[in-house]
Amino acid sequence: MKPLVSILINNYNYERFVGDAIESALAQSWARCEVVVVDDGSTDNSRDVISRFGTRIQTIFQRNGGQASAFNTGFKHSRGDIICFLDSDDVFLPNKVAEVVAALDGHERQWHFHRLQWTDAALNPISMPPYDYETGDYDLRSASRQGNARLSAPSTSGLSFTRKLLEQIMPVPEAIKITSDNYIKYASLALAPGYCDRNELVLQRIHGANAYTLKGDDNLRGDILLKTAAGLRMHFPALRKTCSQMCAEGLALHWRSGLKSADLYREAREYLSGVTRVEVVEVFTRLGVKAARHCIRSVMTA
Repeated sequence: MKPLVSILINNYNYERFVGDAIESALAQSWARCEVVVVDDGSTDNSRDVISRFGTRIQTIFQRNGGQASAFNTGFKHSRGDIICFLDSDDVFLPNKVAEVVAALDGHERQWHFHRLQWTDAALNPISMPPYDYETGDYDLRSASRQGNARLSAPSTSGLSFTRKLLEQIMPVPEAIKITSDNYIKYASLALAPGYCDRNELVLQRIHGANAYTLKGDDNLRGDILLKTAAGLRMHFPALRKTCSQMCAEGLALHWRSGLKSADLYREAREYLSGVTRVEVVEVFTRLGVKAARHCIRSVMTA
C-alpha cells in the first residue's frame, strides 16, 4: 500500500493562524494523510478553532509543556510511515506531502528538508536569507561525528522523517521549550542519509509574534544551544564534538554581546560537569583565549 503520512501540527496561542494550517494539511494532493493537532495549553480561542474540524483531524489538548512536549505527544498519537511537522502559523502547499513521499518512499533516505517561502501575516511573499545547499542526496553521518556537519536546515515546517528514524530520536528532551526541532535535525543528520530540496513547499509566516525567527535574542539563542547540546550529549554520545561546538557557540554569544546571564552560565557549568576533560578543553579551545578566560571565570562562579 502507499505509505500513510502523519502531519503533526503543534499549536500555542495561534488562534488566528491555526485554522489555515489545518486546512492546508487537509488539502494535500496525497490522499493517505492523517492530521494530528496538539494544542499545548493555549489560553486564547485556539481550542474553539481546532474543534470546528471535528473528526477530520485527531486532536489532543494538553497542559502547556513547550514545543518538545507537543512534538512528543503528536508522535505518540501518530500512525504514519512518514512524519511531516507543521507549525501552526505556517501553511503547506498542496503538493508538499506528495513531494516528500516521492523522495523517501522506497529509498535509503530517512529525512527530507526543503526551502520555505517567507511571507507576512497575510501570506504575501517577503524576502528571506539564502540556503546553502543544493537539491540532492546528503549523507552527513561521518561529518556529524566530527562536528563538521554544516547544513542550514529549515525550521520545523520544512522537516519530514521516516517513522523508523524518529523512533530512534524521540522523545525530545522537554527542557528544550522552543526551537526543539534543532535536536531532531542534528540527531537525524548523525543517524541516516537524507534529501534536500530547494523547492519551496511551505509558506512560513513572519508576523512579529514568532517565538524565535528573527528575534535576535542572544540570551535565548544561547539557552537553546546549551539545552540542545545537553540533550544530544546524553542520548547520542557519538555527537560529542558537535555538542562541544554548540556549547562554545552558546557561551560565545554571551561574551560577544556583553550579556551576563547567571542562569546560562549555571547551565554551562552543569553541562561541562557531565562530560570528559577532553570535551571541556574542546569547548574552551573553540572560544579563543579572551572569550575562554571570561567564560571560565563566569562558569566557575555562577
